[in-house]
Amino acid sequence: MSERYGAVVIGGGVVGLSAAWHLLRLGCRRVAVVERFRIGHDRGISHGSARMTRSTYASAAYAGLMRRVREEEWPLLERAAGTTLVRPADVVFFGDRAMLGAYAAAVQAVGADVERLAAGEARRRFPALRFPDGAEILQDRTGGVIAAAEAVGALARLVGADGGVLLEDTRVRAVEPTTGAVRIATDRGVLEAERAVIASGAWIGDLVPAARGAVAVIPQTVAYVRLAEPAQTLPSWIHFGGGRSSITYALPEVGRDALKIGHHLTTGPAGDPEDIAPPSDEEIRSLTATLERILSVPVREMLGSERCLYTMTPTEDFIVDCWPGEPRIAYASACSGHGFKFAPLTGRLLAELVLRGRAELPTGMDARALFGLGRETDPSPIAAADA
Repeated sequence: MSERYGAVVIGGGVVGLSAAWHLLRLGCRRVAVVERFRIGHDRGISHGSARMTRSTYASAAYAGLMRRVREEEWPLLERAAGTTLVRPADVVFFGDRAMLGAYAAAVQAVGADVERLAAGEARRRFPALRFPDGAEILQDRTGGVIAAAEAVGALARLVGADGGVLLEDTRVRAVEPTTGAVRIATDRGVLEAERAVIASGAWIGDLVPAARGAVAVIPQTVAYVRLAEPAQTLPSWIHFGGGRSSITYALPEVGRDALKIGHHLTTGPAGDPEDIAPPSDEEIRSLTATLERILSVPVREMLGSERCLYTMTPTEDFIVDCWPGEPRIAYASACSGHGFKFAPLTGRLLAELVLRGRAELPTGMDARALFGLGRETDPSPIAAADA
């Protein structure tokens, strides 16, 4: 296999597919997406039926950026796909006041539709959740559930319909910028491209030297349960238990009556994406015990569990950047456990970077505050629209 493309995107998850769609939408021809497994595989972070979206962040920058994503980026994709991908629904944040104080301040600063509730009022509105007296409680009315598998499928269809090529079951071994082209060595041969985007998730360090040491792969345990009442009658929620690794989230599945639950672990032993053990009985017991403390609705049945892989930066920011000294190559590790909801924007930024050498954020946004760029002395290739 020896082909020449206008652009090659490495990684067929939600970010890579979004980048490929935007490249085609912006006029790039001969776009290929190279995916090591199959589109929709369960070895990374993009699989599963549902993801949460919300504006509530401890950072006013992220809370503000979500307005752009919610009002412009997802609707653009939905119009192109001809389907609804984001289903509005309340998200409730509650728990430790010390941890949630910054969240309340950030959403207030950007004017997001997030209400602070007293425990009694929260119990009246959301009787399925147990709210301790004295807890900080936020009701995020900008939230929702993303039909994640449908979004990935829609992007793959759009890329194919616009002439893009999906090269599945193809592993990239190396990326090499040369004078004439960017060379992508795969286990099926060499691809040459005018430009390249690397969105390989937990494998980003294997392909981007600048990312090695900047990210850690933290395996997550996700469980699915059936409750005594329909999961869709509950809000999505995030509970803060008082410690950095004691954040638990839950949201209803899309397409079946099930609740998805997981601990949001941002620290801990780094994992090797080539060798991730299945969830242990102890991890499952921890999730079910948390549910028993938080929910007033009994769990009827455990439906299953799985792993997903957070690719974490120390600050929990994304990395969206260009290969040092090589503007033809852009890369993203847009995860840190909260990247799916931003994927249509992240993909656009990557496409603009390699097509135009520059990408724009909304007026006043600080790229370094948002994206954790590693080259502190270089100008950011992502800037606010008024810069």
